[in-house]
Amino acid sequence: MTNDILSFIEDKHKFLQTVLPQHYEKYKTVVDIGLPLMLVNKLITEAKEKLFNTKYSMTTSEFDVLMSLLCLNKQLTPTELYENMIFSSGGMTKLLKKLESKNLIKRIPSKEDKRSMYVVLTPEGTKLAIEAFDDIASMHMSLFAELENNEKTDMEKILKKMLVQLTTK
Repeated sequence: MTNDILSFIEDKHKFLQTVLPQHYEKYKTVVDIGLPLMLVNKLITEAKEKLFNTKYSMTTSEFDVLMSLLCLNKQLTPTELYENMIFSSGGMTKLLKKLESKNLIKRIPSKEDKRSMYVVLTPEGTKLAIEAFDDIASMHMSLFAELENNEKTDMEKILKKMLVQLTTK
């Protein structure tokens, strides 16, 4: 796999050099940095999806809801959940029903507004979220273990700089 992925990147260099030689210098950085960044994201996402599906019988979206509830450590309305995630309100309703059927969350009526419901983690949901997060953290730590401390520091600075640039436009 390692040689395949590195060959894939090298093939893109050859493509630029032979098919688009006039654009090679312009797009070289895209192949050198952008392509590996996209591939790392793709491979991590696939590994997470496989882990969630095989070990926990849940989707990444379900995990994201559980982690949002765990990290915020408070009850949220479905609207508050979907506003902070990439879902439609209908998609969130379906997701919450699925999590509720697995006894990972429960919905409780609002004391202030009887029409509103809050979503909270059940003890089982809390346990599963923590266990799954631990697995994901271990996966990332093993990936970062290959890096020297100065590389980790540089990567952190670079990624934060890119995030700021992307979120201030």
